[in-house]
Amino acid sequence: MDDHSLVMDYVGPSLLDVLQARGRPFPEADVRGVMRKRLAGAEAMHRHRIAHRDIKSENILVGDCGAVRICDFGSAKSMAERDPPGRIAGTMEYMAPEVLAKNADHDLPVDAWSLGCVMAELLTGELLFRGEDEADQLREIFNVLGVPEERVCRALGPRALAGEVKQWRARQQQMRRRNRLRELLPDELLSNDGFVVLKGLLTCDPKKRMTAAGALRCPWFTDNVEDARARPAASAVSMIDVTARRRRVDCSHHLLHDLTTA
Repeated sequence: MDDHSLVMDYVGPSLLDVLQARGRPFPEADVRGVMRKRLAGAEAMHRHRIAHRDIKSENILVGDCGAVRICDFGSAKSMAERDPPGRIAGTMEYMAPEVLAKNADHDLPVDAWSLGCVMAELLTGELLFRGEDEADQLREIFNVLGVPEERVCRALGPRALAGEVKQWRARQQQMRRRNRLRELLPDELLSNDGFVVLKGLLTCDPKKRMTAAGALRCPWFTDNVEDARARPAASAVSMIDVTARRRRVDCSHHLLHDLTTA
């Protein structure tokens, strides 16, 4: 059997590497530049009915000249396919509620949720939700965003989840009912326009969750066109400068897909 090698461009470090090397969160203007490109990339995938299903800071690479690329499509699938019952794909800290609930019918909105988690991570410097297992991860999400109404909980996943949700509802006096997302990302970290995007992406109901295309039409992006054109290249270069002194990342095992011009 012949051996084959796959030769790909070297891009640069991941956002996770950059964030750790930087040692502090990114300002809103830089996060907006990154999110604009990542949402454009997700929108291009979703137009072709492809879900990445494992978007996270470790799977987003940054390079010079403003390049920001999604990598590692090992969990990606066409929406024409259907997963076996109970199977989940992705990284738990970035999984949408319907994935955590093992809903085999999860769709393109799972990527929008993951991008919301990445956005919050860049703004705060840490993961927004960090559970011990899938059920605990759901509890962490509901503790921040509030326990969804029964209709949403039924739509999230199998009936096996119903018992868990019933117990959470019974303990609602102990759990915070209201959405606390704004408390965790106050005005000094994120403007009102930016918060509209974040809250839209981090919506438990996948039917009401903001799409990538919808997010790009929000004022956070449309009202800052000139600023966004000027900043992303400089931001990406500064990211590389910070990380280059730390270590070189070997990207040869990643499947790269350049969607920056989508």
